[in-house]
Amino acid sequence: MATRSFPERIDPFKFAETGKIIDGKFATAYFDRLCQELHSDKGEIACKINGIKEHNTGLKMLQLEISGEVELICQGCTEPFMYQLDRTAILYPCYSEEQMKQMPEDGEPVLADEDGLDIKSAVEDELILSLPLIPLYGECEELAAYQVGELPELTNEEVEKENPFAALKDLKI
Repeated sequence: MATRSFPERIDPFKFAETGKIIDGKFATAYFDRLCQELHSDKGEIACKINGIKEHNTGLKMLQLEISGEVELICQGCTEPFMYQLDRTAILYPCYSEEQMKQMPEDGEPVLADEDGLDIKSAVEDELILSLPLIPLYGECEELAAYQVGELPELTNEEVEKENPFAALKDLKI
């Protein structure tokens, strides 16, 4: 099992300027906030972060690739199952919210301060974003009850008829 950890903070601009790389495997338990969303801390997360400086614009970015397996609870049958994570993201470090608004749309701006960027937190955010909103596994994925669609429009009469509290409007105190 992996026992590595990220540096506490990195200077994302120097990291990108010099083309540094962080590449390693981390125990799922290392990511505290992620574990709050999981059934257990089983599994391992592979993470690779490449510092990149675009030659034409000088824009600095961090290319993040994460993969691994985590244990979730199926919302259809309430049984645990292993879910395969696989996410690639571009992070654009910024020093201000104004800078964040000017970043390209193909990535996500991340706010760094004078102490640098909390890289563990940034990776953990991406891990959480890669989890499904409604985890479903196997046969539960194919159930028609979980299909996305439009809700039927109800008339005012149908709404009043179906509302169990509609009779209360006639009561006086």
